[in-house]
This record gives sequence, C-alpha cells and structure tokens, in this order.
Amino acid sequence: MSREAIQTDRPGERAEVSRRNRFWGLMAGFMLLGGVAGATMVVMERNSGSLPAMLAIGLVVLLTLGVLAGGWWFLRDIDEVERRDNYIACTVALNFYLVVYANWYFLWKGAVVREPDHEILFLATMIVMAGAYSWKKIRP
Repeated sequence: MSREAIQTDRPGERAEVSRRNRFWGLMAGFMLLGGVAGATMVVMERNSGSLPAMLAIGLVVLLTLGVLAGGWWFLRDIDEVERRDNYIACTVALNFYLVVYANWYFLWKGAVVREPDHEILFLATMIVMAGAYSWKKIRP
C-alpha cells in the first residue's frame, strides 16, 4: 500500500483531501478569470485605448457572475478557520480603503494633492487584503 493511500484511508482524511482539491480548483478558476480579464484589457488598451461596448459589458457580466458564484461556492466549502481569516483580511482591507480614500479625497478638495486615483486605491486595497490574509495564515 502506498504512503498516500495510507494517509487517505480514513473518511475524514479523504474528505479533507477532496476539500483541499476543490479549494485549489476554485482558486485556479479565480486566477484564470482574472488573467483573462487582465489580458483582454492590456490588448485592447494597447491597440485602441478603449474597449468596445459589448466587450466591456461582457467583462462586467463575467466578473460579476464569477465573483458572486465563486464567492458563494468558496464560502460554502471552507471551514470556520479559513472563514475567520478571510473576514479579518476583508475587514482590514475595507478599513484601509475607507481611511485612505476619505483622506485623499479631503486633501484633494483642499487642493493639497491630485484627484484620487481609483486604480491605485484598488490595487493598494488588494495588496493590504493579501497581506492581512497572509499574516493571519502565518500567525494564527
């Protein structure tokens, strides 16, 4: 009997392997969705600088359905520890966004800084969320 077969002999261990495979399959799907949307944007912006309306609508529908369905599937399939780590990371990121955007906006209205750049804010928020999630994974 192989070592892997011995490790997955019990029902709980088989369920954990199955859950882990579903989790990483979902993560791969999210990465693929993001890659397709990103690659489409890069190609379109380099060629014409804007997106055709139908392509923009298609990307919006794809992104919205992908996030809603994937989020539902993800939350249905994870355990309470993973759920807690995700909630904490999202809370940290939302608070970061609230503080940074509000401060940048008020400083812009006071003519101290330039208008808030939403792409910078989005990327910074995603980086903060990934950092908070990683921190929770490293230091439970």
